[in-house]
Amino acid sequence: MEIRNLITFTKVAEAQSLSKAARLLGYAQSTVTMQMQQLEQELGVPLYERVGKQIRITQAGQELLTYAMPIIRMSQEALQVGRGTSRMVEGSLRLGILGVLGGESLAEQADAYLEANPRAELEVRTGTDSQTLLQLLRHNEIDLLLTLDYPLKDADLVHAGEDRPEQIHFFAAKGHPLEKQKGLCLEDILEYPLIRGEGNLPYERELDKRMDYRSIKQTIVQNQDMALRMTARQGDRGDRAGITLAPDSVAGDYCRSGRLVALDYELEGCGVWKQTLYHRNKWMTGPMRAWIEMAEDER
Repeated sequence: MEIRNLITFTKVAEAQSLSKAARLLGYAQSTVTMQMQQLEQELGVPLYERVGKQIRITQAGQELLTYAMPIIRMSQEALQVGRGTSRMVEGSLRLGILGVLGGESLAEQADAYLEANPRAELEVRTGTDSQTLLQLLRHNEIDLLLTLDYPLKDADLVHAGEDRPEQIHFFAAKGHPLEKQKGLCLEDILEYPLIRGEGNLPYERELDKRMDYRSIKQTIVQNQDMALRMTARQGDRGDRAGITLAPDSVAGDYCRSGRLVALDYELEGCGVWKQTLYHRNKWMTGPMRAWIEMAEDER
């Protein structure tokens, strides 16, 4: 069994298409077809079947994937023997990021990644909800997905590292009338204007369930960072000062700099988690592994 045939197989599984796998590998489609046939002849079982214009990996193929990926990884690591201690990461990493997470801390993480891996390339795509980004992941348009959602347990998703629970609070500018009040209830919060997102995120949907739109003044923005900035600028407006809802980690930079304070009310019933995901058929590339390892080291 040849390593190159296993590499081709993982690309076919990843792309769900012989022609797309051929383009990714720089092969003629006939070469990909021949290599797949060689594997099937060696194993004595079909590894894929056609469903319309797409390829579906069979159960035997899924089992082979669990062996193929570590074999390929170890073969690449073995090639480093005799090449010194440097194992430079090369290639591109396509990140899909839930927009709410795309703040200052993630920008710093991306900068640190590129500094540590000067030969790597980074492409970032953002989305306003997890389902849109999951479609990109499933169509191999992104390599890793960074999201904030209820625990995603779909069978085709692999969680890279440990998921982290996230607390959700209301935030207001320093000097807001509610800043020092304890034991707030939602009715207290909703006496003030809300600056918030469009309702695509789990905690926004949870808030929607508890609100009466007819009696609440709202400013709707798509970008979470814009909502935080607008809220931070309204500290001198007294009873007209707005409040925003955000994950603690996203608002952290604003709180540390004294521009925002967390109010004494936590929105319960969300149970959202920070999750880094990739597709189970995805071949773990060097750039992917470098990002995951860096994120784990920073915890």
